[in-house]
Amino acid sequence: MSIKLHKVLLRDFSSMLKYSNDYDTIIQVGENQSMKEFFAHSIILKVRSTYFRRALSHEWIIKKNNMFEFKKPNIDPAVFEMILK
Repeated sequence: MSIKLHKVLLRDFSSMLKYSNDYDTIIQVGENQSMKEFFAHSIILKVRSTYFRRALSHEWIIKKNNMFEFKKPNIDPAVFEMILK
């Protein structure tokens, strides 16, 4: 029972990356032609990562139009996608 529940939850969280409704974070990675935007939920990022907990705090980043805009031009989009998953 527990394993099935974990699989369902994992699938649901993964689908949030593909079908990002009500996201509040836009993450731009890469530069120029290789720049890619990812849409995410800040609460999920904060819960799963101490880095994002700090990066998305009011001390580090400012919300614009109720959105966190996070830019990391020095990260390859393919690498960031693997990290995000």
